[in-house]
Amino acid sequence: MPPVPPARQHGSSQYPDPSNTEPPVTPGTFRQASRKPRYRVVLLGDPGVGKTSLVNLFAGVQERDLLDQHGGAAYERRLTVDGEETTLLVLDTWEPEQRGEESQRRSHCLQIGNAYIIVYSVTDRDSFESASELRIQLRRARQAEDIPIILVGNKTDLVRCREVSEEEGQACAAVFDCKFIETSAALQHNVDELFEGVVRQIRLRQGGKKSHPHPAPGQKHKESFTSRARHFLDRLVARNSSKVALKVRSKSCHDLSVL
Repeated sequence: MPPVPPARQHGSSQYPDPSNTEPPVTPGTFRQASRKPRYRVVLLGDPGVGKTSLVNLFAGVQERDLLDQHGGAAYERRLTVDGEETTLLVLDTWEPEQRGEESQRRSHCLQIGNAYIIVYSVTDRDSFESASELRIQLRRARQAEDIPIILVGNKTDLVRCREVSEEEGQACAAVFDCKFIETSAALQHNVDELFEGVVRQIRLRQGGKKSHPHPAPGQKHKESFTSRARHFLDRLVARNSSKVALKVRSKSCHDLSVL
């Protein structure tokens, strides 16, 4: 992967406010209005699944730099996708559920993104099940909005430790109506494709596409989202790794360039 210029890093060593998405302005300067689109992307997922490694690769942060950068939570980078320049602000502020203020922070994270990346580790089935639960939480928080959501199975380089098959990830994405991609932060595999795909998904939805309109309130689905989700989670609990993938209708959940 060609080197990228280091992205602008926001936040402090404690818990940065994810709503503070504006880059700092140095004294004596002013910010000119930019016509280039700027999108906020929020990373979700259990600790240890590789969220920070993915965003560091996106931002061009070297591992040796991490010794002096504790808890950097927001990274901004300009990138060109399909000939059009875009700025992405990627927020890595999601933390394990806690009481009080941190729970409020989690709720806030579910409200501020233009797109969401839900990461699990293919070597940790519990993180896969947590990712499914996060998809349900996100659906509840943003019911009336058509927000891009990408389910990411990370750590594919750890082949011998894999607990979640690619077929299971694809089936989960189909059931939960989101996109899917597998990555390896260690091998830098599919990392650029992931973030470029996020940009494409945002553009498709903001471009007036209506391939997936939301039903009016009270309109019945063939099977409700919650029912499908719970059914899928029940199948996961059975832990039949090689047989748990649901037989769902073919969907292009792996193609991040289409809705």
